[in-house]
Amino acid sequence: MNNKVGFSYGILGDSLEEQANKQGYTLGEDADTFEKIRKAINMCMFHVATDSQVSTMTKKLHNKVIKALKLVSIQSEV
Repeated sequence: MNNKVGFSYGILGDSLEEQANKQGYTLGEDADTFEKIRKAINMCMFHVATDSQVSTMTKKLHNKVIKALKLVSIQSEV
């Protein structure tokens, strides 16, 4: 089975945790940290970093986000 998970790291996208939840995953306690990093990268994009630097930062964040993903277990009530 090939599970594909996608994230948008732009300023207009939902939070990373919301995006993960919509796909059946959670980022757990790392969600706030990843969100702060995403916002910092977006600030750098408009003020101090080159496109290449932003691309590198985003790739590193993406790799960490993917490693942190945990499948949400669905519990049914009886």
